[in-house]
Amino acid sequence: MLMEQIPVGGMRNFAYIFGTREGGEGVIVDPGFDGDKIVETAKRLKLNITRIILTHHHFDHVSAASAVKTRTGAKILAHPETERLLEGAAALDGKLVDGDSFSLEPTEGVVKIIHTPGHAPGSICLVVDDKWLITGDTLFIGNCGRTDLPGGDAKTLFNSLQKLKKLPDELILLTGHDYGPAQRRTLGEEKRLNPVLSAPSFEIFDSLL
Repeated sequence: MLMEQIPVGGMRNFAYIFGTREGGEGVIVDPGFDGDKIVETAKRLKLNITRIILTHHHFDHVSAASAVKTRTGAKILAHPETERLLEGAAALDGKLVDGDSFSLEPTEGVVKIIHTPGHAPGSICLVVDDKWLITGDTLFIGNCGRTDLPGGDAKTLFNSLQKLKKLPDELILLTGHDYGPAQRRTLGEEKRLNPVLSAPSFEIFDSLL
């Protein structure tokens, strides 16, 4: 499968495009800014974009979604809690909940959805082809998402991180912002090096925020 990490906007955001072989089906994740750049990247990769997935509702992850939909004809998908909070920023065509999965055409590359609230009520992570873990703002390289914004909750985020800690070490972590010392690391490295992910209790985790 193909996976493209795209720097967008002025807030050190990453958008992502992944898909099957050239000419196959593709997915865009978190088109927060630079819609033209994202669409042109999809064209360069020769992918037929069918889905636009939003990891959560914050404007820097959704602002270009409607424009990208217009250019590609793709459906916008997110968690029901994200739909509730979008406030007109984008209109969903379908919902994704914890445990959902789908495959791309031609049939390959299963995508699994994990609901990981805490930074935002509708935050989701995506496990793509058992190789990549797209985390939005739930988990960063060396840190995690904020919990002081509306709808954020530290205990909820701690519990969500415990779900991610159970995933295979070899997954490549792909985050929503370029905030850390590297743009990619394996989840195994993150379990060892990221203090908020390795925190053994909520009390220790909370003291690090």
